Amino acid sequence: MTASLDQALISAHLADDVDALIGLYQQAAKEADSDDQKAFFLTHAYVFALERGDRRAASIRQELVSMGRERADVTSVEKSSDAFSNCQTIGGVRT
Repeated sequence: MTASLDQALISAHLADDVDALIGLYQQAAKEADSDDQKAFFLTHAYVFALERGDRRAASIRQELVSMGRERADVTSVEKSSDAFSNCQTIGGVRT
């Protein structure tokens, strides 16, 4: 990852700019040196996209599925989101 991309990610985190974080993590995935790094960055982009309800979640998920990093038998982002929304918060921790 370039220093400028790293700084952009840090700035987006500090500003809580979720839209920017999704795009920056996708960019980091494109520039990754290995499949493990790519999956790591895509997973971050995916989680932020799911939390935001961003339309990019579906394409990010498909890329993770094609890499073998996400289960293909979950048929939609909505089901993934529903599973997350059914979690309980216990002592400030989602379960």
